[in-house]
Amino acid sequence: MSQTSISRCIHRVTDAINNSMFTSKVKFPMTQLECQAAKEIFASAPSPFVAGTIGAIDCTHVAILAPKNNESNYVNHHGYHSMNVQMICDPNLKMLNVNAKFPGARHDSFIWSFSAARRVMQRSFETGNHNTFLIGDSGYPLEPWLMTPLPNEPEGTSKFRYNEALCKARNPIERLFGVLKGTWRCLSRQRVLLYDPGFAGRVVNACATLHNVRLGDQTTDFDDRVVYDPEILSTNDDSAAPSSVAKRVQQRIIAIFLNIRIT
Repeated sequence: MSQTSISRCIHRVTDAINNSMFTSKVKFPMTQLECQAAKEIFASAPSPFVAGTIGAIDCTHVAILAPKNNESNYVNHHGYHSMNVQMICDPNLKMLNVNAKFPGARHDSFIWSFSAARRVMQRSFETGNHNTFLIGDSGYPLEPWLMTPLPNEPEGTSKFRYNEALCKARNPIERLFGVLKGTWRCLSRQRVLLYDPGFAGRVVNACATLHNVRLGDQTTDFDDRVVYDPEILSTNDDSAAPSSVAKRVQQRIIAIFLNIRIT
């Protein structure tokens, strides 16, 4: 086949996956039942965090051809052109959300601030659901619906154990990036998507969709299920600033680890 024919096929298949499969196969928990199912999956993982966790979040760079417009916006801190793609997954490496719309120079926290997933989480919190949150690294802001680690905590303290549990629980998102780029080599650093950013984002969406299709509806049976009491996380002060509420939620979670040693 000619290069033109191959390119045309890639565009048609990618568009078909985006238009007919993406939204049904990559779904962020929206309803109460979906959130509860996501919480149970995380609570049953080999490295659980606390009841209420529904997903781990992070960003990864996907190399692209230097675009003609706003080229400098796509040069990331590693020095090459990319898109900074936000993903959220569960412990089974199933993708719950993909945001492949931002250039490589944008910081993870900036992308999160404009994310539809953040709006969903904030709206859920503001309507009274105070026990549903994501977990991320220190590149994200601490919010009532997003827990992040604390810097430089002494070993053996409850804050250190909180950090240790959070980092172990968010490990699936790091593994996801490795699996995704190992399977779909067009997303790896050694390859470059030779398309404009808009279509490159659709290629990422297509790969994410096929990844979830490949996983199917499989779940993993875990031993030693751990479920922490959600009541300790509740807060009834809706009038306080989100940052203050987030710190109080974090402190209540840290209290869980006062007498728990993570192994």
